Amino acid sequence: MNKNQIAKKYSKALIGSVEISNIPAVIEELKAFSRIFDANRKLKLLFAGQIFSDVEKEKALSALLPGLGTSPQTEKFLKLIILQGHLAAIKEIIVASINAYNEKQKKAAAVVISSVPLDKKFADRLKSALSAMTQRDVDMESQVDPSLLGGFVVKVGSTIYDSSVAGQLRMLRAELMR
Repeated sequence: MNKNQIAKKYSKALIGSVEISNIPAVIEELKAFSRIFDANRKLKLLFAGQIFSDVEKEKALSALLPGLGTSPQTEKFLKLIILQGHLAAIKEIIVASINAYNEKQKKAAAVVISSVPLDKKFADRLKSALSAMTQRDVDMESQVDPSLLGGFVVKVGSTIYDSSVAGQLRMLRAELMR
């Protein structure tokens, strides 16, 4: 199984086993654990390697998690991932869990990349247009990429709307090459 298949399986398990109102907190706790896991090579060897037994991994996790202040649901979920040997896919699991949660809540996450910061009025209009297009409540994140000459690129899920100058030039070039 690849990481995306593993992630989908675990995200379904998370959504099915944790109360819907607690899912954002659990996801944030998983992100915190993932950051610690990525930053510490010894933790990677301990949890993701085959050197230590499941009992030793469980003891180490039980010693580590109280310092992080994780909830019992997060502890149980992390134990499951670690003991099944799928901790290497934790980032994909987090992304899949966020997507599954947003799907269940009829929400969509959008990333808007523009050459300059968006003013409030335009951002609100764009957000309402995206909400109408997706039939969902949109959480919008803005990013600035000075390499764009003008316009913007919007990513909603796996869909990309490119109205940047570079995107328009690519489309024009493709038309001319036909």
